[in-house]
Amino acid sequence: MSLKNQKFNKSIEVLTKSIRGEVLLDELMSRHTSFKIGGSAEIFVKPYDADDLITTLRWAKNNKMPIFVVGNGTNIIVSDSGIEGVVIKISDTFSNMIFDRNDVLVQAGVSLQKLLEEGMRRNLCGMEFAWGIPGAIGGSIAMNAGSNSRFLSTRVKYVNVVDYNGSIFKLNHDELRFDYRYSRIQDENLILLDALFELESKDFKEIEKERETSIIIRREKQPINYPCAGSVFKNPPTTYAGRVLDEAGCKGLRIGDAQISELHANFIINLGNATAHDIVSLIRDAQARVYKVKDLILELEIKLAGNFRDIRLMEKKK
Repeated sequence: MSLKNQKFNKSIEVLTKSIRGEVLLDELMSRHTSFKIGGSAEIFVKPYDADDLITTLRWAKNNKMPIFVVGNGTNIIVSDSGIEGVVIKISDTFSNMIFDRNDVLVQAGVSLQKLLEEGMRRNLCGMEFAWGIPGAIGGSIAMNAGSNSRFLSTRVKYVNVVDYNGSIFKLNHDELRFDYRYSRIQDENLILLDALFELESKDFKEIEKERETSIIIRREKQPINYPCAGSVFKNPPTTYAGRVLDEAGCKGLRIGDAQISELHANFIINLGNATAHDIVSLIRDAQARVYKVKDLILELEIKLAGNFRDIRLMEKKK
């Protein structure tokens, strides 16, 4: 074993002994993404709590290791070659909620659906548009998830975040600079720890009816029976991505086991053995078709993790 490898292994041992959570080497990301694809994470850490997270961040900085954060893995495509550096999973243990009248403090690993269900039990809602949206609170707030022109940001009062140096601080609603599928968390190497939501009181039966209606609509219009990662593209300013993809003849297009859904053209599904290369190649072909027919460049909503340098996607000029 080389001296470099000995030092690396010793450093890993130090991290493993310094935290209560798990440290795994060469962990397959296909086990942690809704697409069920992706190569291995060089180092995969599941912190037990905020102290573990801070220890891991500082360890990564000291060892000059890149950091990638994942929640439920519902909005990412991980490269077939995997992810270099440290992948930190924030979901399994960051799962507490504290209700106080109409306010609820929610940790980043709580699923959005669990928050809605616990709120419903207490006759609280205000985010009925979010029934059926997968993902954890951390990623949902970072990307300002929503549906039908309604967004989580309208219910967020403040968040607590940690930066990659391990410093914790609070950001109020206005400081997050929310926009369509955007918050400043995306650009500033910040990891959400928890968030305070302000919900509203509502009759239980009304909430239950809205939930059932939303879930039925999603089942009819979205390919929930196959592994996928939600909407692939952002909606253009004056129309819907699914509509222009449909009009460009993209429904049913297939590369390998990656296919653009027949139900909704803004969803790509894994028919069984799709690779990340298949999916991103299909994204590139869909972009090209839309550009040819509509003179429009669709922007990605889904995030890419790892090395995709061999596939060049279209991007808007900034």
